[in-house]
Parts: sequence; structure tokens; C-alpha cells
Amino acid sequence: MKKRLFRLFGVADFSLRFLVSVLILGMYCQFARADNYYGMANDYLQYGAGARSLAMGGAYVALADDASAPYWNPAGLAQIEEHQFLSMYAPFFEGTSHNFISYVHPLKRLGNLAISDVFLYSGGYEEVSVTGEVTGTNKSIYKNAVIISYANRVHRRTFLGVSLKLIHERVMKYSGSGQGIDLGILCKPLDRLSIGLAVQNVLQPKVTLRDEPDVYKVNLKAGLALNTFSNCVTLTADINKLVDEKAYFSVGAEISPWKKISSYSLNRLDLRLGINHIQTFTCGLGLKIKFLSLDYAFNIHKIGNLHRFGLTFSWGGIYKISAKPILKSKTHR
Repeated sequence: MKKRLFRLFGVADFSLRFLVSVLILGMYCQFARADNYYGMANDYLQYGAGARSLAMGGAYVALADDASAPYWNPAGLAQIEEHQFLSMYAPFFEGTSHNFISYVHPLKRLGNLAISDVFLYSGGYEEVSVTGEVTGTNKSIYKNAVIISYANRVHRRTFLGVSLKLIHERVMKYSGSGQGIDLGILCKPLDRLSIGLAVQNVLQPKVTLRDEPDVYKVNLKAGLALNTFSNCVTLTADINKLVDEKAYFSVGAEISPWKKISSYSLNRLDLRLGINHIQTFTCGLGLKIKFLSLDYAFNIHKIGNLHRFGLTFSWGGIYKISAKPILKSKTHR
């Protein structure tokens, strides 16, 4: 009995400390966010993927339990026990959109495979020569990253994952391609606590459009995720460190005030909020009814408001057990 009480109070104390740390990191982000700007070719791979994760400020490295895991932390794929298809549509400004799609295929004890696509499109540009003459109109910029990922459980509470990225860029009439590799690990030292670490661009993609190649820099991401208050609240915190740039923080929370679980469906309503070093405050909501999840994320940008819309289909749980009643055979007299 004493050990049980000690364990309960220990988790509660850790939850309180974690929450305070989240608030401190959030305030730090608000004061420091203006000091960091990437301004590089791979900016579009810093925008995030999935309306759920972006509503939580992009603090998702240690959670990563849906089909957006290949973007945040490929090791998180190993947590998924069903087929999933996820899509996100994010209209930006001035004819620009940022989109993400992903499919996860479970292989049972052999791990999970996923294929994802991050793509950015921007149109309506004029092409100008060195002398200042307009040589073309209605030109476009297209950037695309196809991600092929694999993850598996290597220990009862440890998962490893790897992603191969196939990059293609087209800017006006120039185009180029490159390849890269991401690695990830996710550990669960406690049932309610997850720790994640991901290294993006271990093999750095190099894309040459004209003369000099654009090199995608190494990005180190680490995070914590904690489920508390009877699994009705999830708290997350991440730190990101891009080579030659300052580290930045993101924190988030997901509150599930209403859950209804039955043998055939899971109906759930989630409220989400976060603080992101780049995107300031974020918020959103999610609704799951049986096999369908609808997600929405919102944040205020200095140019205008940003909206992200997500849709997820889940089916064929590999560990779902179905039982048929055994009919008694009729006895003949």
C-alpha cells in the first residue's frame, strides 16, 4: 500500500514539475522568438505536418503517435497498431499552400512502414532577367519531399525509426533533386511518460538549381510527452536545434474533456493549444468518430491568420480481437 501511494504521489509531483517547466519554456519562447529566422531552401520542412500537432505548437517529437510521425520522429510509427491515412491542407498567403499526406502500413511483429509527402506550392510569379526585363509570367515554385519510413520496437519500451527523404525542387525554370536520411528514437520509461529524440538530415540532401547546391542542414529535435489527470490531459515540450541557428522551444497541451468508449467505436473531443517560437500562440480542436478523425489548427501570424485542416482515416487494427459466439449444436433424440 505504501509503495502504491509513493508511486502515485511521485507521478503527481513529476506532473506538477513538468507543467511548470512547460510554462517557463512557453514564456521564454515569447520573449526570444524574434531572434531566430531560417531563410533557407528547406524552410518548408520546418513548417510542421498534421493539424493536431500544429495546434499543439509543433511539440510532437515524444508523442508522434499518428501518421504524421514520419515528419516529427520516425520511431513513433512503431506505436501505431492500425492502418492510417492522414492528410493536411494549409493555405498560406499570396497563392501559396503547404500540404502533407501520409499512409502507415503495420506489419505486426515486423514493425511499421509509412510513405509520406510534404509539398509546398506557390504561384503567380514574374521571371525577370539580369537586365530587369520580364521574361515570363505566372511562374511557380514547387518543393516536394517524399518520405519513406520504417520503425519497430527494439525493447518493451523503446522504439527506433529511420526515414529516407527524396527531395525535388522547381523554382521557375530551374529544378533539382537530392536525398536525405532521418533517424529517431522514442522511449517510455513510465506508462505516462515518453521521451523522443530525432535527428533530421543525418545524410544531408543537396539540391542544385543553378550553380551552388542548397544543403539541408542537420536538425536535432528532442522532446517530452506526459499523460496526466487520468489520461485526460497530455502535455508536450520540444527543443529544436538547427545547425548554425539558435535553439528554439515549443510546448503544447491536449485536453480531452469528453471520451465515450464502446466495443465498436471511440468518440472523442480534444481541445489543443501551444506556444511556438516561430508561430507564437496556436490552438485547435479534434473530433474522432469511429474510423474518422477531423482536426483543425489556428494561429495568428503577423501577415494574417493561418488555418490548417486535417483528416485521418484509421482501419484494420492489427491487435483487435474479434470473437464469435459458439452456437450450441442441436441434439437429436
